[in-house]
Amino acid sequence: MKRNSVPTIILLTAIYLAAGILLGNLAGWLLNLKGVITIFLLEIIFIGFAHLTNLFMFPIAKRTMEKGVKANNFGKTTTLFSDGTHRIKSMLCIDEETGRVAYTSALNPFKFQMAEAKELSKVRSGYARAPLGGTRYVYFEFYHGNNRMRIPTLATARIVYFVQSREVQDALAAGENFGNLILKFNPKACLTDDKINNRVMPFIKIGIPATICAGLSIFVAVVSMCGEIYISSLNGWKDDLLNNGMFAFVTVFIALALAVTGLILGIKGLKQAASDGPVRGLGFSKAATIISSIVIAVLLLTFALFIFV
Repeated sequence: MKRNSVPTIILLTAIYLAAGILLGNLAGWLLNLKGVITIFLLEIIFIGFAHLTNLFMFPIAKRTMEKGVKANNFGKTTTLFSDGTHRIKSMLCIDEETGRVAYTSALNPFKFQMAEAKELSKVRSGYARAPLGGTRYVYFEFYHGNNRMRIPTLATARIVYFVQSREVQDALAAGENFGNLILKFNPKACLTDDKINNRVMPFIKIGIPATICAGLSIFVAVVSMCGEIYISSLNGWKDDLLNNGMFAFVTVFIALALAVTGLILGIKGLKQAASDGPVRGLGFSKAATIISSIVIAVLLLTFALFIFV
């Protein structure tokens, strides 16, 4: 099972960039702010990538699930939807009569993915601890081969809930209910507490600095694009391009350096996982690779608009 489809990510990035350029040029022409509106719109699209993707692509993923379930003659089913702020939506569906599990994602919306319960392992629900004993992230997870599939059942950007709160308990119960249906057909698939800290699978650490670099590149890229917007609004700034645009040049270079570093480290992590077999921490490398690729594409395009438009 795969959460993301590279062709889909490339296609969405191209569509968003094209839409930003088209709408930005139109608005810039109407408001006589050539280039400024385009950069501003691309910045908004860049920040809202997850929201836009969920808005346009998750309905397609739901239809793919509905068609796949019908085509494969699923009986009585239970569905688990992901729930989280700034996260790509996904969904799981299990046939309670046969144990077949299906999966679709907003970043892989055209593919109906299916597996047997007996193919799954390390099934569990859990949460990430936050300060003062609370949590902002509750999840359900399992492994399909070498791939960990984690579905957030509660994920917030700032709000921290007590573990005993209704929100957290409901999120844990949703995952546990789905997990129990899998364990009904594969009782040995459960990841018990005594095994969580004694997993045989190694942890790929290279994904952590890769994700940090990718995350920092987002922050610097936003600062850079804001600088480009401000500089572009000044009259005659291109008369002394180097000096007037120095802030943009420096921040773009720093953002690109961070993004390229995150991309290289992320790809190394993916290659290491492919050669070493089942590993933990693969999600960091995947996230860094995707984020860095998007940052590089957006940065290069907005910088080209800043210079030549």
